[in-house]
Amino acid sequence: MPKQILDVKNKLFQCAKKILETEGYAALSMRKVAKECSIAVGTVYNYVQNKDELVAQVIMEDWVIALKRMEELARESTTVADGMCGIYRALMAFIEQYQDIWTQYSQAGGSSSVIASHHMMLRGQIAAQIQQVLEGNGEPELVALAPLLAETLLAAAMQPDMDEELVRAFGERLA
Repeated sequence: MPKQILDVKNKLFQCAKKILETEGYAALSMRKVAKECSIAVGTVYNYVQNKDELVAQVIMEDWVIALKRMEELARESTTVADGMCGIYRALMAFIEQYQDIWTQYSQAGGSSSVIASHHMMLRGQIAAQIQQVLEGNGEPELVALAPLLAETLLAAAMQPDMDEELVRAFGERLA
C-alpha cells in the first residue's frame, strides 16, 4: 500500500519556502523539494507545473497576508497620509522578505512577462486599498487616481532614496 502524506500541498509549499529562505532561488528544484518532503518528484508535479509556479505559490501565501494587513491599515486610517504610509509599510515588509529571491530570479533569466503580469496584479490590489483610504477619508474625487498612486507606492518601495517620510509628505499633499 502506498504511503499517504496528509496535506501534501501545504508540506510542499513549506519545504519550498524553507529552501528559498535558507539556500535561495538557485538551490530550489522540484527534485530537492520532493526529497525534503519524502515524496516522489511526480507528486510535486501534481500540484505545480514548474519551479517558477512553485515559487509564485510560496510568495502568494505571504502576499495574501501582506494584503490583509494593507486592508486593515486602510480601514483604520484617519488621514490619507496615514493610509498611504500604512500601505507602504506593509508593502515594504513584503518586499524585504522576498527581495533576494526576486533578484536571484532575474539573474537566473526569469521571464519578464511573468514579472510584468504579477506587477499589474499587485498594482490593482494596492489600488483597491488606496481607493478605500481615499473614500474613507473624504476624498472620493481622487479615487480615479488610485492606480497611479499604487504605481507610485510600488516605485517608491523599490527605490533606496525614497522612504515613508516621503510617502507621508506626498499623502499630505493629496488631501
